[in-house]
Amino acid sequence: MCCDPCFEPCEQQFVEKTILCPTWVTETRTVKCIQFVPEVRERTITVRKMVPETKTVTRSYTVMTPETRTRTETYTVCTPVWQDVEQQYTVMVPVTETRQGTRKVCKRVPYTATRTVCEDQGQWEERCYEETCCVRRCCNCFCGSCWWLPITQRYTCKVWVPNIVEKQVEVTCTKTEWVDQPCEYTVTVCKPETRTRTVRSCEYAREQKTRQCQYTVCVPKTIEKQCQVTTCKCVTEQKVVTCKVMVPKKVEKTVNVRVCKMVPKVVRVRVPDLCCGLRCCGPWTRCCKTWAYRCCVPYCCGPCCN
Repeated sequence: MCCDPCFEPCEQQFVEKTILCPTWVTETRTVKCIQFVPEVRERTITVRKMVPETKTVTRSYTVMTPETRTRTETYTVCTPVWQDVEQQYTVMVPVTETRQGTRKVCKRVPYTATRTVCEDQGQWEERCYEETCCVRRCCNCFCGSCWWLPITQRYTCKVWVPNIVEKQVEVTCTKTEWVDQPCEYTVTVCKPETRTRTVRSCEYAREQKTRQCQYTVCVPKTIEKQCQVTTCKCVTEQKVVTCKVMVPKKVEKTVNVRVCKMVPKVVRVRVPDLCCGLRCCGPWTRCCKTWAYRCCVPYCCGPCCN
């Protein structure tokens, strides 16, 4: 099927649709809940008490009693025995000896040496020199003017003229010399000397002896004794007590609940064009109409659909 070309512009169509929009609404509702209510009740409980009870009991116990006994002991005694014994010993005896030796002696020995000295062989000479000075002169006239007049004076004085002359002079000097000199000196020397002496020596002789000694021993002894013993006996009895109990009860409450509801709303919606895929807004396009859809084709449109 071929479409007829035309120059009519494409028309836009709109339709009205109903949509549902979510809206939050606060509603008051009655709900059932369980509430605990305090309630005073009485109940019977079993109570145990410790009741003291005193009894007379015979008890046996062991006591350590001291007891004195006698026994025979053998012991060893060391008795000192003294006797005279000759003993040799060595003594260092000091002895004075005279020995020969040498010692170093310091002596001053004179000797003659030649030294070079400088001698001033100058003389006194008379010399003249001049000295110029200024003298103030004043005139005796009325104006009283003054001036300085130079005057030269001559002086004669004695001057020492030096003449240094070197010459050789013999001088006597001394020097130190160490000389070995024989001498005698006394020395105290300790020499060993063996001597004999009598000393008392003590030796111990062992001897066995016997003696009677007493000692104390703790002997166990059983004794019976009457004593009072207090014991606690457990006694059970019934007792009524009052207590509070939380009892659950069903209660209806009114609460505010937020509910989301869908509210209908009418909106205007544009109907999309059924086109073959080419734009119709260009200047070189034509519009063709068919029984099923509209499409835009180029200027020289041939068969656009089959």
